[in-house]
Amino acid sequence: MEFLKCYQLDIMLFLTGICAILSFLVAISTSIPKSRKKPILVVEFATMVLLIADRFAYLYRGDVSMTGWWAVRLSNFLVFLMSLSIIYGFNMYLIDLYTHEARLASVPRRLRICKWILRAGQLLVVFSQFTDLYYTFDAQNRYHRAPLMPVSYVFSILPLILQTTLIIFHSKKLQLKTVVPLVLFTVLPIFASCIQFFAYGISLTNISVVGSAIILYVFALQNLNESVRRAHRFEIQLLEMYKSELEKTVEERTQELKIANEKAENLILNILPKEIADELAEHPDKTIANEYPNATVLFTDVVGFTKMSSTMSARETVSMLNQMISILDDRAREAGIEKIKTIGDSYMAASGLTAERDNDGADRMLMFAKNILSDIADYNKTAEQKLKIRIGINTGSLVGGVIGKTKFIYDVWGDTVNVASRMESTAEPMKIHVTERTLSQCHSDCSAFEKVEMEIKGKGKMSTYYL
Repeated sequence: MEFLKCYQLDIMLFLTGICAILSFLVAISTSIPKSRKKPILVVEFATMVLLIADRFAYLYRGDVSMTGWWAVRLSNFLVFLMSLSIIYGFNMYLIDLYTHEARLASVPRRLRICKWILRAGQLLVVFSQFTDLYYTFDAQNRYHRAPLMPVSYVFSILPLILQTTLIIFHSKKLQLKTVVPLVLFTVLPIFASCIQFFAYGISLTNISVVGSAIILYVFALQNLNESVRRAHRFEIQLLEMYKSELEKTVEERTQELKIANEKAENLILNILPKEIADELAEHPDKTIANEYPNATVLFTDVVGFTKMSSTMSARETVSMLNQMISILDDRAREAGIEKIKTIGDSYMAASGLTAERDNDGADRMLMFAKNILSDIADYNKTAEQKLKIRIGINTGSLVGGVIGKTKFIYDVWGDTVNVASRMESTAEPMKIHVTERTLSQCHSDCSAFEKVEMEIKGKGKMSTYYL
């Protein structure tokens, strides 16, 4: 105690500098939320003013000059007023803390009571300057406690007690490292005030308030750092969640794109041969035209289709054609035959579409023709409308390519195609009509044939064969 009495003015000066620095740091800080900066600034600034006023009160005590008269009275007034302002600022801090971090639905009743007690105390401090309510001054300008001096302690200590009980009551809503500094802020001044009440002449309460203010600032920084860490963790979680969602979305879109590409590829392959589709995909602006030295072309159509369709409804006609063309498509896929196109009931296909002159296109086409004759015969066993088809085949050189920019198709041209068409148009129903060149390239079972000399338009008399 003697040490404090001897050096308390120097201690106050040192602590005043600390409070001034803390007030400046709080004022310029951009990290502390505005709702929390205001109460901390009130506490730190009021503490600085309290220490300055308390120091001047000691320095000018007993000074009977005009300056001393004013200095003592103004200093004591500020000491009482700033003591209550510090607690008021801490009360503001608790209101913000419990409504934001503890997420209480409303401001706790005890803090509202504290606010009104402190305001009443501040009004009484102002009133005491015009009366002898709390203290008096003798002729030597020395401070003396008035009989109602303990009332001023009530207005300081009662809010601190209410705040302490609130902090303890809601301790589970906050972390322990948050609760402890809050309790210290309220408990230290209470003990110091009790000691000072009986040990007059030592500014123990004011010094303890400074310690509490420093604790509050350190806690505010710690709490801010914890908030920043939580924000960073939350941000990382959001980024990870966003990354996961993005990866999932990319994976889904990639899968959708893959399926769409497969559908598009299958659709194109239904229109174009695979080699032509690949070439068109790599060079979309390139003119696709290829020469095939030894290709085999087949035409087939339904005998009497025009007359037959006139007695059928549109739905029945399309249904019948769809069933027949589907049978031919399935056989073509199995035999590796390239479907070229259909026009009405006419079906055109080709094989041996390669640059190699020596190929098995004729053999595969003849096997294909025999199989579709068998398929149509099977179809007729259950169908109400019986079908008969003509088949014409020719082998030779031709040109194939893609024509058009919209709804483009793959087509083949040349004398070989024209002769194959003539073979089909002159063929007998349910027979395979082939040219001599096609028959010469048949290496499978083509021994049973019927030779026919026939006048072919544009070619004259030709030796043709029925298989």
